[in-house]
Amino acid sequence: MSAAAPAAHTMTPADAAAAFPWDGLIAAAPGILWVVLATGIYISLYPTIRRQVLPNLGKFSAFGISLSVVRSNMDRALKLASKSPQWKVEVPEQDKEQVLQRARRNFDLMEGGRILWVDDRPENNTNESCMFQQCRMDVAWSSNGEEMLEALAAGRYDLVISDIARGTDSTAGLQSLKQLRAAGHRLPVIFYIGVIDPQRGIPPGAFGITNRPDELLHLVLDVMERKGCAPPQSRR
Repeated sequence: MSAAAPAAHTMTPADAAAAFPWDGLIAAAPGILWVVLATGIYISLYPTIRRQVLPNLGKFSAFGISLSVVRSNMDRALKLASKSPQWKVEVPEQDKEQVLQRARRNFDLMEGGRILWVDDRPENNTNESCMFQQCRMDVAWSSNGEEMLEALAAGRYDLVISDIARGTDSTAGLQSLKQLRAAGHRLPVIFYIGVIDPQRGIPPGAFGITNRPDELLHLVLDVMERKGCAPPQSRR
């Protein structure tokens, strides 16, 4: 006589509940809840992210690269200045970093700005010009006051950067400023020169004067902030 087959065991709901790994599920619950929460937040914010953030990622990344070039141009301008027997300028690293951070905060204000640079020797300002071009600003050149007025009659500019001495004329830039005002132009004029005389201060009618590339960038930022109606940013 063959042995009887063992009776089949059917799992009851109680058995299934007892066998379920509740401890593991409870331990994992906080992580699951965070994933669900993060997913919900992302879904709710995605339209804003897609509309406002994503289109600007490439721009901000590219501007980060541009700022490194701005710093390089500043350093090259200072290196060139060190070869001049008169133009002795030192810019602390902290000052360079401050103006770069300010430029980063005001990227949108600088982008598309137009500078008319008046100088009979533009090759001396190549590095400074590239500095502004890396900030997405346009730079046009004039060699004297007459060319400056012609350029202003033909196009729109946000400011003028000018030298003072040209050739044997030690006050040519000041005369160009008078021409500018006599023609009815109220554009801010920044003098960028090799040697500063602290006793003379800022020439009447000018926005500012400097012989340092970092201060030149600060002054241009001052102009663009005022034109953009932005609250002035601290330099410190």
